[in-house]
Amino acid sequence: MKIRLQTLEHQTQAIAALGHVFDGVELDYSSRNEANPVFDVGDPKIAENIAEIQQGQLEGVPAIAKCLRTRQGDAYLGVDVRMETGTGKTYVYTRAMFELHKRFGFNKFIILVPSTPIKEGTRNFIESDYAREHFADIYGMQTRLSLEVLNPQKRSKGRKMFPTAVTSFASASRLQRNRINCLLMTDGMLQSKATMAKDYDQTVLGSASVPYEALADTRPIVLIDEPHRFRKENKAWNTLIEQIHPQAVIRFGATFPKAEKSGVVDYNNLVFNLGSIEAFNDQLVKGVAVQYPQNPAERSVRLKLTSLSASKPKTATFRDEDSKKTFELNLGDSLGNVDGNFAGITVEGVGKTESPAIKSGVTLSNGQILARGDTITSGVYSDTYQALMLERAIVNHFDAEWENFRRARKVKTLSLFFIDSIDSYRGEEGRDGHLRLKFEELLAEEIKRRLAGFESPSDSLSREYVEYLRASLADVQATNGGYFSADNSSSDEAIQAEVDAILRDKESLLSFRNHDGTWNTMRFIFSKWTLREGWDNPNVFQIVKLRSSGSEISKLQEVGRGLRLPVDEYGNRIAGEQFYLTYLIDFTEADFANRLINEINAEAATDTRNVGKLLEQIAAKYGQTEKQLFILLLTQDLIDTDKNIIEGKAEKLFSLYPEFNTGLKHDKVVEKPLRVNIRKDNFAKIKSLWTLVNKKYYLRLEELTDTELQECVDYVLGCEEDVYSQQVGLVRQERIQRDETGQLVTQSEALDTYKIEDALTYGDWLKAAYKQTFLPTEAIHAGLVRRNADQKLPDDFFTKATLAKFVSKFHNWMQDTFVNRFSYTKIEGITGPTALTNADGQPLDSIVQGNVGVFRDTQSKVPERYLYDAFVYDSDLEQQNIKRSSVNEVVVFGKIPRRSIKVPLYFGGTTSPDFMYVLHTEDGDVTLNFIVETKDVKDKNDLRGTEKLKITAAKKFFESMQEAGVKVRFEPQLKNDDIAVMINQVVQFG
Repeated sequence: MKIRLQTLEHQTQAIAALGHVFDGVELDYSSRNEANPVFDVGDPKIAENIAEIQQGQLEGVPAIAKCLRTRQGDAYLGVDVRMETGTGKTYVYTRAMFELHKRFGFNKFIILVPSTPIKEGTRNFIESDYAREHFADIYGMQTRLSLEVLNPQKRSKGRKMFPTAVTSFASASRLQRNRINCLLMTDGMLQSKATMAKDYDQTVLGSASVPYEALADTRPIVLIDEPHRFRKENKAWNTLIEQIHPQAVIRFGATFPKAEKSGVVDYNNLVFNLGSIEAFNDQLVKGVAVQYPQNPAERSVRLKLTSLSASKPKTATFRDEDSKKTFELNLGDSLGNVDGNFAGITVEGVGKTESPAIKSGVTLSNGQILARGDTITSGVYSDTYQALMLERAIVNHFDAEWENFRRARKVKTLSLFFIDSIDSYRGEEGRDGHLRLKFEELLAEEIKRRLAGFESPSDSLSREYVEYLRASLADVQATNGGYFSADNSSSDEAIQAEVDAILRDKESLLSFRNHDGTWNTMRFIFSKWTLREGWDNPNVFQIVKLRSSGSEISKLQEVGRGLRLPVDEYGNRIAGEQFYLTYLIDFTEADFANRLINEINAEAATDTRNVGKLLEQIAAKYGQTEKQLFILLLTQDLIDTDKNIIEGKAEKLFSLYPEFNTGLKHDKVVEKPLRVNIRKDNFAKIKSLWTLVNKKYYLRLEELTDTELQECVDYVLGCEEDVYSQQVGLVRQERIQRDETGQLVTQSEALDTYKIEDALTYGDWLKAAYKQTFLPTEAIHAGLVRRNADQKLPDDFFTKATLAKFVSKFHNWMQDTFVNRFSYTKIEGITGPTALTNADGQPLDSIVQGNVGVFRDTQSKVPERYLYDAFVYDSDLEQQNIKRSSVNEVVVFGKIPRRSIKVPLYFGGTTSPDFMYVLHTEDGDVTLNFIVETKDVKDKNDLRGTEKLKITAAKKFFESMQEAGVKVRFEPQLKNDDIAVMINQVVQFG
């Protein structure tokens, strides 16, 4: 199995924003070859570009809220990119290096991260085969990113050498045009005077004998990961600015630090803002389902840290919140002296802590850090409660595992456990710890119970799952593994194999099979908070917190390890569906879901109760003025004269105008994933239609004759709208002077031009053209020969820009040429499991609500003929459809689960219909099937060209079913189309 990186829209938006910052900016390429091109931080073009991005003038990139458009006048260019955890931040800053190199020639980048786990995660991604192949496809095989990693130098008695990573990075020349140079380091290495400030007796770049100087001479662009860990008051930040003197600092993160004095988030030229609200609402990450078992104990001792003394003897004072008795504990004292359930937990540190959020507190031996005022509860640590949580976690896992295994493309399900003691898992002297033994005992019991439910599996999928379970039962220990910081120094081969599988071999962990074809049953991972940063796996569907996190980390960061969207067994990312991460915690955090929701909603730049700041932007989208939309909302009794949403009207407003919903949608963080039940009687009436539309079809394009192929290549390479265009940069000068009236004005003029180099070899250009168009290389070559004979090709014809234009013209040609030259043919065979049925074709009991609709109308009665037992929808048009479909001609109808039926398009991609109906004539003799795809426009003329082609393709798809004897009709529905009228027309005219 190989992971296949896919470019998502929000990621390309972030890349586009970063690229636009430097558009038209004068770059000085006369600097030394080992340095980046130099620009003037005060160049007014930079400020102009950033203003365009923030005001929403860059096509496809969302505007930045006015209150976030802050900047600092520094000696370096600061740029911020905000991306929620799990949305591909590492991908974006890696691709940003390729993009800035391609467009502007920057080739010296330093990535600065706050910890070793994050450093290792970044290194693993950049050096992975799947990342290299992905970026080679986009930027060409010849462009490569050379990564140097700065690690602590090994102690030796002899002469200390200049750090190799710094030497290699600093001395690389931009004359190596296709090489991007990157140095990866932690803040600890940045501040290491022993390594970075030492004056060595060797030099780099002819004169630099100190690593700081060598790096400063490269005029680097610094990329910072996790900016909240690099406050501007911190030593690491000051070292970066004062010693490295970067030209630009681009910060990438979900959380940005607040200024120490004002408490305001210190955004510096924020050009992209994908916060947690957008990430959750747009299904760019999993939703979160929070669970906690009730406390079975009759009494739990609650200890509150009331005070601490960091001077010797160091002490911590706790108070029993029920009896009010106080206990003073010294370093090394056990909390078991207060209550037996705390046995094994001692006071390990008092005073300064390792947590950036708690400067002074108490560190316990289980890794938990307490601030003054924090409370811990003994019942959470009892063996009985720990076993209860393990049992619940195992049941949760297998529920999710079967649901993911039965998909058409299987998804391997992983669970991550955070525990409070390494010994409880690893044990001592080669023996497993008590927690691992208990877990494996409970796991074996549950596997046996699940196997009993598959006593006589009738379908191949169930038989395959039984094999997987039996392999797990045969070697229970192989199903789980751990990673702890102490493992790095372990010589145990079995432990190292576990660590490698978890930390470094992501593809193996996502695979159902080992290289030899045997089952890979590893899917339960244990750690002691070590994996809370720098590591993630897209297929983590459950996080189990068998230890409290104290107050050192935000709720969003806690769930961050499991938010990424999953990948299937072939390595493809699955988007457009509602997935949930189950977060299993103890009873002391019963309010976790509400706290997480509040944390997410607190980030909103605008008050969701007042729509005033959003009116102008949303009105423009609907072709209205701000005043017109305000009056409309006022007359509809949705807002008051102060533009506040009227109590109880928020859901109606959001369904009519979803753009106003800047808060977290209600189904994204829940205590239990919202589901809708499938009405079995109604499904029986629609089963035939559902089975038919889930049959597999292949798209067949008519073959081109040799003559047509030649005409295609000649058209794409033709002189009209030529694919060749020389890439030229412009050097501009702006002067401030007085006009005739004496006012100061800015006068701009072009001083010079320079050529942008992005040449490809002829072979690479041909290969890339074939990969992106599937036109035979022989045909492209022959066309180029003809074009050259007719009009000599320029010397710099074979560039990335020419290639992009060639591919674009080909796709336009294909859309026009094949509009009537494609067909669909059914593939005979077993359908397998679907979004509504299991492999036997029997309906599921329920499905996740988010795959049918975000909103739930609890005021309206659910129509008797509706497929589901709940009134759920995504838009006002869909809500009206459900209300208006209870007409006599309808036998049964339902919303089609999101992306469950994908009609392949001849120009790439798929389209998905929204509603399905079984209809009959008035006399009941004739049954008709009706498929509807809703479009959010009022008139067909408002449909974009691509949308029109999607409708054409969908019509042809369902017409091919008609030709096979299936009575089915497909129609698009626009905003002004009444579904009842559409149904009547289908019944009347067939």
